[in-house]
Amino acid sequence: MTVQLKIGKENIPINIIWLRDNCRCSECYDHNNHSRKTTTQQFLKSINIKIQDYTHGDNNFFIGWSDGHKSEYHTKWVIDTWAGNKIKIEPISCFGEELEKLPSKVSYNDLSLKEGQKKLIKSILKYGVGIVTNVEPTLEATEKLVRFIAQPQETIFGTMWTVGINENHEDPAYSNGPLIVHNDSTYFNESTGLQVFHMLERDINCKGGLSTIVDGFKVAEILRKENPLHFKNLTEIEIESEYIEPGFHYKCTGPVIKIDPTTKEVYQIRFNIYDRSAEPPSRINEFYESYAHFIEILEREEMYWKHCLQPGTVVVYNNWRVLHGRTSFTGKRIFGGCYVSMTEFLSKARTLKLIS
Repeated sequence: MTVQLKIGKENIPINIIWLRDNCRCSECYDHNNHSRKTTTQQFLKSINIKIQDYTHGDNNFFIGWSDGHKSEYHTKWVIDTWAGNKIKIEPISCFGEELEKLPSKVSYNDLSLKEGQKKLIKSILKYGVGIVTNVEPTLEATEKLVRFIAQPQETIFGTMWTVGINENHEDPAYSNGPLIVHNDSTYFNESTGLQVFHMLERDINCKGGLSTIVDGFKVAEILRKENPLHFKNLTEIEIESEYIEPGFHYKCTGPVIKIDPTTKEVYQIRFNIYDRSAEPPSRINEFYESYAHFIEILEREEMYWKHCLQPGTVVVYNNWRVLHGRTSFTGKRIFGGCYVSMTEFLSKARTLKLIS
């Protein structure tokens, strides 16, 4: 049920039930709590509603309904909402050298200001990486920095954690061997959103331990160009990831590449060669062939940003996009950090009007 309504200078077809369902008068909507007041019975009545009267001005329009109810709408709000006009920062996929140069560097002191927060969050949304300089190399200062973005996420590994001292988890990250680039917590039902790394201490005798970073969106983009079928397979075939230690057993199933069903854009990469369970995926031969192609692209030298984390510089990665790893090392190397849930991060981005 649609009707052609003259809104401003245009005639726009809008669903009648949607208009009534989204009446913003005080009887239908609580503006203080931003929630509907509609009951199930009122909703069912709206299915058969009709428009009796319609008038419009420059900035708003009015509808009188067949049940006697009257609604007023702001024209711009209706057009933007009905047409799906959203504020959005388009991600730019990057090769390794671009990841080293493009992300913004924000001074710690600027994060107390809204503009500093916007600069950091915009960089994470756009490139998957944000960099904060001039940070005191302590876990306390790192946590204070993170809370300008959102509260740290508590997981099995703690809220704020360190790697390189007092290890109590059986995870490859706590060794001194090399780590293949990966996304963390693919075994969680919602993988952690942001990953915060800060080198707190690095002994002068420490050798190696370079951070290796790859933009997973770039890998997916190249895969789609080189073999659309392999790309499609990795968006459809689900694999199981799991993490086990005494008292805990996490499992989650999903595709390696997650795409938005409406826009068909990639919004998450779930690659962790360590955490794949033995559960055989469906269409197993197609999966292995496509997964091998993904890994082959992942191993290309031009994909990598290799850098040495230094005390005083905090790097924030979008864990749904950026894969991180490490070269092997000897000597003392202690870094701290935390996770931030994607839900909390995107909430902060919306409050700053960077996305809608």
